[in-house]
Amino acid sequence: MRIFIGGSVREQIDEKYKKEAMKLADIIIKSECDVICCASRCGEVGIVYNELVQKYPDRVHTAVPKAHLKYKDTEIKDSTVITNTINERTDYILRNSDICIFLPGGIGSIYEIMSAIETKRADEHSCKLIIVNLYNYYDDLLKMFDKVFKEDFADEKDKNNYIIINNINDIEKYIKI
Repeated sequence: MRIFIGGSVREQIDEKYKKEAMKLADIIIKSECDVICCASRCGEVGIVYNELVQKYPDRVHTAVPKAHLKYKDTEIKDSTVITNTINERTDYILRNSDICIFLPGGIGSIYEIMSAIETKRADEHSCKLIIVNLYNYYDDLLKMFDKVFKEDFADEKDKNNYIIINNINDIEKYIKI
């Protein structure tokens, strides 16, 4: 099983999010699953990346759009997939992942969530999509989703395209441990 980890790659985030990322790293290590993520060593994604690279480097796969090569915290290996665009990277991730876990993050993470939900709705992939709403981080986004459904801009059945969890330990239900 291959798990995509999306989320913040910024060091400035609150420590509480970093602690949760460390818990996720421990869960993934126990699961013996492979991980696909960006190649950043910072933020939540960096914590998971760093832990796995130290213990199981062969289980870590990275994909980076050319636009992100300019960031000094990006670690490129021979096996890193470099795409021309962010859209191509997102498509690559969705084609090569069984589960996508979205931790709290910024504009890039929100883009990945929206793209993953829309392309799943269009039957372009079958990834299980998990939005991790730690500390109610995604409440406003989820309220917007509710409004979309309430006002009939999308079918209620589309809610089945993603899972919302509030506790990092709930991820164990969705991956093999």
